Amino acid sequence: MKSKLVKRVIALALVGAVVAPFGMTTQAGAAKDGGSRQINEVPVANLKQGGVFRFVQVDICPNFNTSAIEGNLLNCSQVMNTMLPQYIYFDKNAVLQIDKNYALDIKASRVDGKQTVTYSLNPKAKWSDGKTIGLADFVGMWNALKKSGQGFNITSSAGYEKIESVKKGKTANEVVVTFSETYPDWQPLFSALKPAALTASPDAFNTSWKAAPLVTAGPFKFKALDKVTRTITVERDKKWWGDKPVLDTIIFKALPQAAQIDALLNGEIDYMDVGNDTNALKRARENSKVRVDVAKAPTHEHFTFGPVTAVTKEVEVRQAIMLSIDRQQIATAIQGIVDPKVKPNNNHVFLDGTSCNQDNTGTLGKRDLTAAAKLLDGAGWVKGADGIRAKGGTRLSVKLIYPSGNDNRRDTVLLATAMAKEAGIELVPTLIPTADYFGKYVLVSKFEMAIFAWVGTNFPIASSPNL
Repeated sequence: MKSKLVKRVIALALVGAVVAPFGMTTQAGAAKDGGSRQINEVPVANLKQGGVFRFVQVDICPNFNTSAIEGNLLNCSQVMNTMLPQYIYFDKNAVLQIDKNYALDIKASRVDGKQTVTYSLNPKAKWSDGKTIGLADFVGMWNALKKSGQGFNITSSAGYEKIESVKKGKTANEVVVTFSETYPDWQPLFSALKPAALTASPDAFNTSWKAAPLVTAGPFKFKALDKVTRTITVERDKKWWGDKPVLDTIIFKALPQAAQIDALLNGEIDYMDVGNDTNALKRARENSKVRVDVAKAPTHEHFTFGPVTAVTKEVEVRQAIMLSIDRQQIATAIQGIVDPKVKPNNNHVFLDGTSCNQDNTGTLGKRDLTAAAKLLDGAGWVKGADGIRAKGGTRLSVKLIYPSGNDNRRDTVLLATAMAKEAGIELVPTLIPTADYFGKYVLVSKFEMAIFAWVGTNFPIASSPNL
C-alpha cells in the first residue's frame, strides 16, 4: 500500500503544470516519456516516515458522497480517494492492477453468454464501524446508481444501468456481478465503494455525508472540516489493515487559484497545480526553493451550453458561436508559456497522448467567420447598427459565466467575447463567485453558456456520458 499511496499523491500532482517544493522528495528520477511525464519517482523505503502534506484545492468539498451530484467534483474525489475502497488502479506503466487490500482477485468471464465479473473480497477489509465490506455494499451502490428518477441525486448511471444482478458467489467474500449486455469499461464500477448505510435511502444518499463521511475504509480517516480556515483534515487510520501509509496527516486547503502561488512561496502549502496560470508559473520558476514538474493532464477546458433559450435553441446559432472562436489563438495565449507547442483538444473522449486520439471536430474545429455568417444569415439573424445580429426583436446575446479568482478563465472568456463580436454575436461575460459556481449554477444547469474543465480518466467510455 505504501507504494500505491505515494503514486496517488504523485498522480494528483500531474494535472497540468505542477509546482511542488524542494524537499518533498529527493531529486532522483528524471522526466520520462521524452520529458512529457515528470514525477520524480522515489522508492518508498527512501521516504521519511510521518509528517503532514498540505494539499491545495480551489474550493472546499460540499458533499463527501462522490456519487451524488454535489460531490461530483475533483476536490471531493481527491479527499475521498484516501478513505474509500478502490478495487482497480493503474500502475506507473498504465497497466491495470488489483488493489489486494480490498480484493484478492477480480475475474471477468462469460457465463451462459453473459459478461460476468467476480470479486473475491479481502476478508480483512472492514468499514470504520467494524462491518465487513461485502455484498450489501455492492448491492446498495448498484441499486442507487442504476437509474435516475429514484430520488437519489446521482452523478451518472453509466455502467450500472447495464448490470442485471449483483449476487453472492460461492463464499461470503465473493460477489458476482452479471451484465445484461457487454460493457467494456466495467473496471471503474464500484470504485470509491459506498457503505450500504449511505445508499439505504435517497435522504441518506443526498444529505448524510454533507458535513463528514460517516463511514470510511482506507489508510486515512476523516478528522475535521473547518469552514473558517477552509480545510479538510484526514489522518492515519489505526484500524487500516494494509501497509502503513507514509504520511501522518493530509490537510486539504481551499484557496482561490490566484492566491495559491503566494501561499506556496510563503510556505503555507506544499503543492499547487499551476494549470495555465502564467504568472504563477513564472514566479515559481524564478524561486530557487520550488521545483516545477510538467506533464499532460487528462482534462480539457471547454465552453458548454446550458438549457436552450430563445437564442441558443437554434443549432445554427450554437455552431456559429463555435466557428467565431479561434481556439488555437486562445490556447497559445493562455497555455503557450507552459507548452509552446500547445494545440486545441480535438477529441473529448480519447485525449491527446492516447493511441486512439484523432481529430473529430470536422468543419467546426477551426475559426471560420464566413461559415458563421452563412449559418446566421440563413437562420434569419441580421446585423444591427452596432454590429450585433437580431431576429424578430431578439438580440443575438448569450450570457457566458465564469468563476471568480481564475484569471485564465476570465481571459479566455474575454478573448472569446471579442472574437464572437466580429461575427455579430454578443457574449456577455458574467462573473460568478467561485463558491457558488458549480453548486448554484453549473451542476443545476442555471446558465446559458459556461466555461469549466472536464476531468478524464483511464476509462474513456465510462467517464464520457456527461459529454
